[in-house]
Amino acid sequence: MWDVELARKIMQQGRQKLPQVWHRAEVVQTTPKLVFAIFDGEAKFDSETGLLMTRTAASRSWTVGATACALLDGAQLLVLDAM
Repeated sequence: MWDVELARKIMQQGRQKLPQVWHRAEVVQTTPKLVFAIFDGEAKFDSETGLLMTRTAASRSWTVGATACALLDGAQLLVLDAM
């Protein structure tokens, strides 16, 4: 459950600037597929375009406008947990 502990530490940081690989991802669409966006919507990710989720994040019920802590690596976005 390291991902839960890591996400909690990130959430405790509040609104401090995150390192460059860390991003606040926002849910921009939930149906027909879940889509997260970073960089004010400039980059969007879904299951077909590089969206990866931890088990904790995948088990959540996401709504449009919800934010998550995510790692960007190349063309893949790893969503850790909700913020």
